[in-house]
Amino acid sequence: MNIIETIRKYRLFSLNIASHQFSPGIFSSLITAVFLYTMMSLGYWQLDRANFKDTLQQKIEQRKNLSVAGLDELPVSSDDRRYMPVHFSGMYDSQHSFLLDNKTLKGRVGYHVYTPLKISGSKAVLIARGFVKLGESRAQLPEIITSDQAIELQGLLDLPPSRALVLAENVQQTERWPVVLQYVDLDEISKMLGYELYDMVVWLSESKKDSVKGVYEYDLPVLNLNSAKNNGYAFQWFAMSLALFIIFIVVNTKKKKS
Repeated sequence: MNIIETIRKYRLFSLNIASHQFSPGIFSSLITAVFLYTMMSLGYWQLDRANFKDTLQQKIEQRKNLSVAGLDELPVSSDDRRYMPVHFSGMYDSQHSFLLDNKTLKGRVGYHVYTPLKISGSKAVLIARGFVKLGESRAQLPEIITSDQAIELQGLLDLPPSRALVLAENVQQTERWPVVLQYVDLDEISKMLGYELYDMVVWLSESKKDSVKGVYEYDLPVLNLNSAKNNGYAFQWFAMSLALFIIFIVVNTKKKKS
């Protein structure tokens, strides 16, 4: 009898339960323990993700209701500044606007409009001005109306849109404006403009859209922070762990011989 066969036949212990005997083998016990540990860990990880999302959603709602502050009064970390209400004054760079491609709103295809607002001689904030629908063709870009007067703005700070799905490289032809973008890269746009941009974008407040010339349909991106899906995944992992444990008990339990 070789070593492997000996180990397979080896039983960790034997427990008598009425007319049955539970005697798990070493191989089945080790394999079950590994799978149980993995599945339980995944279940608890999903619960942690659900708790993180719930906490973040609460923070976001709390931040939106904070008093409006100036840019120089905000925390250093961009994560701590996200969705905080801000106000500032400056002048739009009326010659340069950007259209973020492949956006939809209420079943319509179009762009998100971004225009830099100069708050000093060498620095500007990229303003997200909302949604504008696609023209009759992609060759016919929408006309972007921009105020050339000093104005005061109020909005919510946000991170630049992520590059989760990039359909093409950014268009670098700047002979005509507005420039169509496939993604928003603040460093890239800053080099294109020739001056520094703030490290976050500002979505104009919806309540201000009638008082500022050239503000388009409000379309603030919403974070998908639904924790129900993570709780559902956690339940599945825990249910699978329970099923595996029951199978382990049944497979290693046999009726006593008379």
